[in-house]
Amino acid sequence: MLSAFLDQAVSQASLQSSEELTGLEKNINITQQWLENAYNWFINYLPNIISAVLILIIGFWLTRIVGKLILKALKKSKADPTVSSFLHSLIGVTLKIIIVICALSTLGVDVTTIITTIGAAAVTIGLALKDSLANVASGTLIILNKKFKIGDYLETEGLKGKVVKIDMMYTTLCTYDNKEILIPNSRLTSNNITNYFVQDYRRIDLIIPIAYSEDIAKARDVIMTLINNNDMVIKDRNNRVAVDTLNESSVDLSVWIWCRSENYWVLMEYMKESIKNSLDANHIQIPFNQLDLHIIDKGTKKELPTELEKEKIS
Repeated sequence: MLSAFLDQAVSQASLQSSEELTGLEKNINITQQWLENAYNWFINYLPNIISAVLILIIGFWLTRIVGKLILKALKKSKADPTVSSFLHSLIGVTLKIIIVICALSTLGVDVTTIITTIGAAAVTIGLALKDSLANVASGTLIILNKKFKIGDYLETEGLKGKVVKIDMMYTTLCTYDNKEILIPNSRLTSNNITNYFVQDYRRIDLIIPIAYSEDIAKARDVIMTLINNNDMVIKDRNNRVAVDTLNESSVDLSVWIWCRSENYWVLMEYMKESIKNSLDANHIQIPFNQLDLHIIDKGTKKELPTELEKEKIS
């Protein structure tokens, strides 16, 4: 009985070992087949793999060079460091995505789905951040077009100030009374802008009133003497004094004075005070609003009515 049990146990163990060996051989065969297929695929696609690797290496190298050139150009244009860093990162990421897509396409990967996904994501983000992206795009245009730069004095939508910063989304103006004005970049690219200091020269326009009784030629000579004797005035420009308007109580003289843009405010304040003092010194009257009452006496006198007469009249 014991002998039969042992024979049966040995038989089962042998059968189990045989099945394990068969399973192991199957796994080895599957692994070998997979390795052979992978090897064949690698050999067949080796040129494409080499091409994709070269695209990645050369593409990333060119991206780094382009990034350095962009940074150098932005620094040369004196762009804000924040904007420079943002544009550098944005362009670098965009170029790298394009390079990766080209490498995958070389390997035979269908990139249509990838491009569609990226496009859909970009549209969704664009709709959500429409105003912000508009400001960023406008800031990029401002830097590239160089319509104005840091240090210029601008006027737009009734706001005036010196440009002190150009960020990704906002341009900061500083008024002469030291107030900061933040203007979205999209408004600067879509509205009219007056740049007061983009040109080397500016003209000071003054209106100087004199009385009708004064000599216009004398007043002109007094003002032109001041203009010609000032070193900040550009002498070869059309500096002049001429009659502008005949008002009810004054003759308005139009004064043109040309100077360098950086001297504009100083010279204008100086000329206003100097012209007033010089006209006073030469006894030329600057009129002001007043009412002259003329009484005509015809030689007849009439007594004013008494209180009793007033009552009878009423």
